[in-house]
Amino acid sequence: MKVRLSTIALLTFALSWTALAQQSPMRAGNWEMTMKMNMPGMEMPPMKHTQCVTAEMLKDPQSALPTGPNAQGKNDCKLSDYDFSGSTATYKMVCTKPQPMTMTGEMKYTGTDAYVGTVKMDMSGQKVTMAVDAKRLGDCAK
Repeated sequence: MKVRLSTIALLTFALSWTALAQQSPMRAGNWEMTMKMNMPGMEMPPMKHTQCVTAEMLKDPQSALPTGPNAQGKNDCKLSDYDFSGSTATYKMVCTKPQPMTMTGEMKYTGTDAYVGTVKMDMSGQKVTMAVDAKRLGDCAK
């Protein structure tokens, strides 16, 4: 169960920034995201993940979505209802691979180098809520 939740957390990380990259003030660089996942009856300890987000990834966020062995090298996630107003981005996403899930997200930017938000997922009736705190650490390592 813990490995599955870690995979979900990493997928959520990728989906969150790829959804946000489309019109947001997000800058390329080394980003750290801290996620705190809650499910009914279970609270996971915070997880941190760091990723180099390149300018190319920001221009074509769909190409940066993760692929995995369960998806046979493919994902099938569709973004809809994206809105960026003021400093807040909201979106919906539906994925059929690697595991069916629906997701809604709301991220609030504080400038170009940080955002906080909430992602709510429904995976075949299993509800998961993630609190997200992301910050740009600096440039990517060369």
